[in-house]
Formats: sequence, C-alpha cells, structure tokens
Amino acid sequence: MRGLKIFSLAFFSYLLLSLYANYFDKNLREVIYSKGFEPSMVLLGTIFALFFFAVFALGYLSGLRLPTWSLIALFLLLSFYNPPVAPVIALLLIIAYKLGLNPFRRYPEVVIALSLIAPLVLYARFGVPLFDKELRYTLVGPLVLLAILAAVGLSYSTLPLKWKTLLLGAYSMIFFAGTFRSLVLLVYLAYFFSVYFQYPQRKRELAILSAFLLAVILWMSGGIEGLMIRVGFTFLVFHNLVRLSIPWGLFHGSLLLSNNPRHLVSELFGASLNYTYFFFGQAVADFGILGAIEAFFLGILLRESEGSPETLGLVLSVMIYSLDSGIDALMMIVILGAIIFERICR
Repeated sequence: MRGLKIFSLAFFSYLLLSLYANYFDKNLREVIYSKGFEPSMVLLGTIFALFFFAVFALGYLSGLRLPTWSLIALFLLLSFYNPPVAPVIALLLIIAYKLGLNPFRRYPEVVIALSLIAPLVLYARFGVPLFDKELRYTLVGPLVLLAILAAVGLSYSTLPLKWKTLLLGAYSMIFFAGTFRSLVLLVYLAYFFSVYFQYPQRKRELAILSAFLLAVILWMSGGIEGLMIRVGFTFLVFHNLVRLSIPWGLFHGSLLLSNNPRHLVSELFGASLNYTYFFFGQAVADFGILGAIEAFFLGILLRESEGSPETLGLVLSVMIYSLDSGIDALMMIVILGAIIFERICR
C-alpha cells in the first residue's frame, strides 16, 4: 500500500491547504472570492473531492487487474488529443511493446539529452519567458512535454546519484526560466522518488533539498500568500465544475480529449487564460457523478504501477503534479504507457 499512502499524504495536504485558503483565512478568501463568499461554495467541492478520493482508494484496494489490451486501446484513443503526431508516436510505441522493447528503460539517457537540449533550442528560437512574460503561454505545451520526458529520464535512468542531482539542478534552472513552478515541482518529484526508493539512507538530504525547493516555489509564487491564492483558486474552479457538471457532466469526454483543457475550463468562466482544476476536476466536468468510474480506474493504475520502484515513482510524480493542474490526456498517456511497458518486465 506504499503508493496509496504516499498519494494520500499529498492529496490531503493539498486539500487542507485549499480549505485553509478558501475558508479559514479571511484575507485570502476576499481575494479568491472577489464576487462574494458562501460556506456552501467550499462544502460542495469538499464533499465531491472526498467522495472521489474514496472511490479512488477503493479502486486501488480492489485488486482488479485490467487486461493489457484494454490499456493499449485507451492509450491509442487518448493519443488522438493531438493528431496526427501523437497517434503516430503512440502506434510506434505499441509496436515496440509487441516487439518486447521497453523504451522507458532502454533509452532514458536519450530522453534526458532531449529534455535538456530541446528547451534551450526553444529559448534560443523564441526567447526566454522569464524575460518576456508574453512567451509564457506560447511555450507551455512543449515545456510541459519536455518536463514529463525529464521525469521519465530521472525515474528510469541508472546514472549515479551525483549525476542525477546535477541533472536536477540543470532542469530546475531550465524550467525556472520557463516561469512554471509546477514543472520545477514535477521534475523534483521524479528525482525525489528515485532517491527515496533507491537510496533510503539519503532521507535527511532529501528533506533539506525539499525545503530548498519549497523556498524556490514560494519565491516564484510571490510568497506564501501567492501560492495559497493559487491553491485556493484552483479549488474554487473545481467547486464550480462540480456545481455545473452534476449530475451527468458538462463536457462529456471532450475535456479529456482536448489538447488544451485548461483553456476550455477558463473559457467556461469567461476568461482567456488557463485555469487549473484539481485532480478530479476533469473527471467530474466530463462525466459528472459517473466520473467516479474514472477515479476508480486511476486508483487501479496507481496500484498497477507498484510493479517496480521506477514506475511507481513516475506515476506518483505525475499524479501529485496533477493535484493542482488536473488530469489531462497527456498525463493519462504517460501513466498508461509506464504501466503497459512495465508488464514486459514481469
């Protein structure tokens, strides 16, 4: 039950921060709820967050094992969120699976090289978002993909610890320059779990490094108040998605298959940016109460990932990252891919 315990700690920590920002701190609440606050606005979202988590945990504890063909079918279906490139890559990966090849384990150093070089090429070609804020959302798509590749590389690479630590420093600077604190966190989570599972004697150093990372994220957020406003606003978006989507959903699957679901959510509320929507936000917005089936499925996937510490570390990294940003097709594809290819090794 290691995966469920770790995810539960992250989930309830995030939920408590959300409740503090939305209910217990009056100053934060006045910023987040600029149009007025009612206690029921927190209550509804909290009830559904707890309900969906309970179903998620039930999926984890169910012991169900899904057939590989069903995972492959879903993997291919979700790749159509970004045609034609993503479906072609997905098909090539499935061919690799049929040939008994596991690219997650066979080519992590290639993935690391790509995820180091490609952001620098993007910055050289278009500019650095840290110095030109208008580029932030222009480069968000490729930067998210490259951060995921970095997480894959760190999770599966057999490089010595000192090299992984140097890579963490390089990635942190690269994604810091991209101004996305969540991507810095994603890469750190992959490093953290790699060290946590493989070098248990290094927990003290990890604690110190985690404190340093928290300081960096707070600085990128404009202080603890800025971070809490972000967390609180994400939960407000989730609450509104619950309110609008119950009982049978609002997007009916189009949010999951969108190549920019956060923009769709922001448009729903009359904005033109990207709104993060919490871990279960996509499931409830797409399917309403039936989104609990997706939560159950995600719980099964978390348990399935425990076949190896590398796969568990990657899946935990993606899921914890998605607590704020929300699940989307790309995150699901990474989770499914890791589990599909892990079955080659069993």
